[in-house]
Amino acid sequence: MTSCVYQLVCAVCVLMSGLTQTSADFSTERRRVSKACSKTLDKCVNMAVNLGGSPTPSNDAGWCALFGATVNGVTANQCVVRIGLCTDEEFVALKNGACGQTATAKQTSSALKTSVYNVVQSTSSECQARLVDCIFRSSVATVLKQQEQYCKLMNLGITGKTTTTCLTLACLDEEINNLKTTACSTNQSQPFSDAIVATSQMCQDGMESCTSGSNEAFALIQGEKYCDVMSLTVKTTAHDCLIAKGCAETEFQKVKAACSGSTIVASFIMLALATLYQLFLA
Repeated sequence: MTSCVYQLVCAVCVLMSGLTQTSADFSTERRRVSKACSKTLDKCVNMAVNLGGSPTPSNDAGWCALFGATVNGVTANQCVVRIGLCTDEEFVALKNGACGQTATAKQTSSALKTSVYNVVQSTSSECQARLVDCIFRSSVATVLKQQEQYCKLMNLGITGKTTTTCLTLACLDEEINNLKTTACSTNQSQPFSDAIVATSQMCQDGMESCTSGSNEAFALIQGEKYCDVMSLTVKTTAHDCLIAKGCAETEFQKVKAACSGSTIVASFIMLALATLYQLFLA
């Protein structure tokens, strides 16, 4: 009799434990992500609030709605994962927590991306947050991040300012060197990013001048609609503005050709045209 009662109690315990093993909410999942990912969320929420008029999420339902929203042509995944420093797994876990789902992240990360993110997460919280700031404030850095051109990103230098300059305020020299070493451990090339990096300093400064202060151009870049940026007409055409600001005709044509030549490479063109004016402000 005693044995039967014990077995019954154990069975009830098992059932109760199963009932309490529900998926974590958004707040719980956010505490589990890296500082770089959490900082990325702050950036993306600010963008949604400032550009799309969306309210700052105050509960799981609000976060769930934001994860499914497209603001100015930019999806949550494009902002949080493609531009920012949340992994695919972190993004899915956060969305699951907010929406009460149990989706599984697709294993799409390259070996290089995994290595770079591991090094990022080994740096201090201040360094991780600064790296996010450096990416989001630069159109070119945004494109390089979208295209997973980590070595170019860590060695970027435009308008007299470099990645190292941007990171120095919050990262140790050892942290910066480790990031560069890992980022450049494998050579990667994308036609569009190569075309942008190959332009003259005068042309890159011209891109900054032509696109600074343009919310439309910046939104197109963040949405990875790079060819749309190249054909954008506001007060003048992209071609006429860039030529007037110092780009050679051959430079413009090479960048434009890189844009139309690949759906992946296209993101590089648009990013270079985005607000370079803000590049690596200290």
